Amino acid sequence: MIKQQYPRMTKLRAITTDSHQSLDDKVMSCQPFENNENYVKFLKFQHKLMEKVAPLYRNKQLITVFNDLNSRCRLNYLEQDLADFKQLVPANGNDEINALSLPAAIGWLYVIEGSKLGAAVLGKEVGKLNLSGEFGARFLAGPGNGRGNAWREFMQCVESIELSEQDEIKMLDGALNAFIYAHSCVDNVLASA
Repeated sequence: MIKQQYPRMTKLRAITTDSHQSLDDKVMSCQPFENNENYVKFLKFQHKLMEKVAPLYRNKQLITVFNDLNSRCRLNYLEQDLADFKQLVPANGNDEINALSLPAAIGWLYVIEGSKLGAAVLGKEVGKLNLSGEFGARFLAGPGNGRGNAWREFMQCVESIELSEQDEIKMLDGALNAFIYAHSCVDNVLASA
């Protein structure tokens, strides 16, 4: 549970709980760790999502808020994992996400950065396929300073930025829109036949 010292994070969590749970349920219903074929679909789903948000990790305005933002992007790890399975994923070039307002972009980052906490559980599951942070599962491996530390730093940055009441609404909407997009990625990539 997010402590009350993080009021924005508490709001973000409250408004996205249902979307988050239904996304987790949908992903796991596809049995991504049942076999390599399912796992590759899982990687492709993650790639579609991460490719969409990758420009945010280079956004100059966001970097002033999150000074380690560029190092947080996991797209490169996903591409290496896909290459391990001889999979090529075409680049779609989603720079339009940079048109988001700063608060909406923070909402999107909340979803993506939060997913790294869930990756810890999934990282254990991937062991069933004999994959690791050196082959096929780099994307699920944790950062050098630990997931908990990275998440606390992210939360502190979100709390420290000055946002108006209207900006906070945009931030919450951004998080909801990120979950909507993630659901569409599952439907179009992971759950597809």
